[in-house]
Amino acid sequence: MNVDLAILSVIVFFASLLGTATGFGGAILIVALAVHLYPVQFLVPVAVLLNLALSVYLVARNHSRIDRKLLFRQMLPFTAIGLPLGLVLFNLVKSRSLELALGAFIICLSILELIVLFLSERDAVRKPMSASQSAFWYLAGGIMEGMYASGGPLVVYCAGRNIPDKSAFRSTLAALWVSLGIVLVISHTATGKLTVGSVWYFVVLLPVLAAGVAIGDRLHDLLPERSFRIFVYVILLITGATTFI
Repeated sequence: MNVDLAILSVIVFFASLLGTATGFGGAILIVALAVHLYPVQFLVPVAVLLNLALSVYLVARNHSRIDRKLLFRQMLPFTAIGLPLGLVLFNLVKSRSLELALGAFIICLSILELIVLFLSERDAVRKPMSASQSAFWYLAGGIMEGMYASGGPLVVYCAGRNIPDKSAFRSTLAALWVSLGIVLVISHTATGKLTVGSVWYFVVLLPVLAAGVAIGDRLHDLLPERSFRIFVYVILLITGATTFI
């Protein structure tokens, strides 16, 4: 195993651990932390495959906890509209300014939510977003998911306001990532970005992914509800910072 692949394996392990514990963040952490080792055009398809495998596991294991009403009435329809727009931009436009703006925006949102959590009563729950507000966030998340496989933070922010139960939150997000991941795999295959090399890296990294999933699953079960919320926004802050950096 070469040095770059060894470092990538460590990144995948911790990204899958955190992604399993919270239901998001795996793909964006892999891309953001390994971008200095491999070209982003190569990393994104590999990250998509790994995140799809992780999400399929979570859905298979926790399908009864999925909030199907929210998933099929809001999350899927609007992210599905945004996803092809993001895919077009991914193939035509490379905007460093957009990545910087996305990272800075996520950082601000995460800090705001952490402040609210720490200042609120122990069992307080923030008011869910309206239908129009949710539509905006899911649409924006779909666009960013198509562009960088990193629209998750925008979707997560909205879902965090709308789904109070941690297991339902994680399972519903996983179901969404499976749907979007399948579309992304088809798109990257059709455009030639998903190669034999991408699949080989995916297969080599599967055992590392499995180890991270096993530990992340246990961590999810151990975290109390309020601590889970804080953990979610801390990870969201980290993903924003890595995107910005």
